[in-house]
Amino acid sequence: MKNDKAASNTKLGILVIAGSLFLIFSLYMIGRNQNIFGTSIPILAQIDHVNGLVQGNNVRFQGMEVGTVKSIEMENDSTIIMTMLIRKSMQSFIKKNALITINTDGLMGNKIVQIHPQTGEASTIEEGDILYPLDQVGTEEMIEKLSSTGEYLEQTLINLAEITERLNKSEAIWKILADPELALDLKGAVKELHIAGQNASAMAKAGKELVKTLEEGDGIVNSLFTDSLMDRNLEQSLENLNQTSANAAQLMDRMNTLLESVEKGQGTAGLILADTAFREQLVRTMENVEQSTYNLNQNMEAMKSNFLFRGYFKDQEKAQKKAEKEGNKN
Repeated sequence: MKNDKAASNTKLGILVIAGSLFLIFSLYMIGRNQNIFGTSIPILAQIDHVNGLVQGNNVRFQGMEVGTVKSIEMENDSTIIMTMLIRKSMQSFIKKNALITINTDGLMGNKIVQIHPQTGEASTIEEGDILYPLDQVGTEEMIEKLSSTGEYLEQTLINLAEITERLNKSEAIWKILADPELALDLKGAVKELHIAGQNASAMAKAGKELVKTLEEGDGIVNSLFTDSLMDRNLEQSLENLNQTSANAAQLMDRMNTLLESVEKGQGTAGLILADTAFREQLVRTMENVEQSTYNLNQNMEAMKSNFLFRGYFKDQEKAQKKAEKEGNKN
């Protein structure tokens, strides 16, 4: 009897010890996951929506669990402050410019906080630092977009079904498709299009050869493109031509002004052309001058025959002949 009681007490003691060890191990594992026994630092995060996140959810960095969510508090109507406990051993890897997102662990798992590192220089996080969320499309928004896309796709399929039904009921379309002449016309059009493409290719090739000939040839066209001296001469010729055109235009303006003055009777020429009385008087004056010149010549001839002036004129003739001889010698 005593042996049975001792055996029962031994079994009971073993069960109690085993249960105690299991309880201690469970508490240790829970505390380890919740950073109860490890050294950690509190880091804050400012978010506008928790998306189902609760206290105790894990915090991950580069896929590794680095802490847990300690608390979630509402600061105002649009801002939520979340406190995270981050293991101190991971402090040196997380920078102050890191951003966070609230994701789902797997497809239907618990919510987790994901810390995303960013490029650029930044110091490591310290106790009390605040991290900010990364803009992203949430699961609910994604589901809404998928739903709207599905509705649009459904409507598109309905429209395609209606179009297919109308095509099946349309006899004209099937007659056109079954018309052999239409097939021949299409075949001819494709053939002509192919020929047009070949002609275009040949024209492009000929144009390329022409450009090459112009670039490598020695003609005037090549000189116009490559000879800088000819280019300058051509520019100078164009400038001279422009100057000549300007001078001609200026001369024409002056001629028009002169003609207008003559037509109006201005100046001597205008007076002669416009005043008939003055013109007749001028004609008579010229006739008188001509008659006087004739009479003067007659008097000179008479003076040459006069014995008083005959010696003078002979001396003049001798002097003139002598001057002509000396001029011929020189």
